[in-house]
Amino acid sequence: MNFVISVIHYVEDPAAAADYLCNALGFQKKVKLSPRVVENGAISIRLELVPSLAAYKNELNLAMQTQNLAQAVTELATFFKAELSSPACAVSIDRKEAQLICPHHIRLTLVEELNEDQIGILPDLPTSLIWDTRAEACIKETLRQVPVSFRELARQRVTERAEMLAAEQALLTVNLEFAVQALADVTPNFQHAQLVAALLGQGVEPGGYFHTVDA
Repeated sequence: MNFVISVIHYVEDPAAAADYLCNALGFQKKVKLSPRVVENGAISIRLELVPSLAAYKNELNLAMQTQNLAQAVTELATFFKAELSSPACAVSIDRKEAQLICPHHIRLTLVEELNEDQIGILPDLPTSLIWDTRAEACIKETLRQVPVSFRELARQRVTERAEMLAAEQALLTVNLEFAVQALADVTPNFQHAQLVAALLGQGVEPGGYFHTVDA
């Protein structure tokens, strides 16, 4: 089986470049006595002495994810002894980038990926059946109560459960009642009060599906 094992980067001083990658970017030398390869658990970089003037112009572009692009640009430009090549800008609706030029012909592309809340969208449900308009809107809005990191799984589980309830009744359309029951069925009891409040805020009657503790 053939597979890629590393990225090759040509530099004037492989040892100095290895030190920079380790000290500034968190890499580790694979073999301490011959530090040509550095790795960080995700990628490996093999540093080779530049063989010609043509190869001298080569550049290694590394992507680094951040949660605050503007702050990262300010802090890292100084820390990495880098120059700003491309200021922060949106490259797509859910992604912003900026680029720093670092020593040893390394370009650092800083990436901030925006979640659905930051973008201000309500993603479509992964439906297989027809959904009543109000039922679909209810699920989309109520799922905003779920932390973003868990929301995709919650979206999948609620949708599947609601469609199963409809199928059990030999129906091809998911109505609001099935949607609300599905929310209750797939959500732990200790979170039911939060969902009930969210439903009432939309003017939706939660029915008797939820377990809540009276004050």
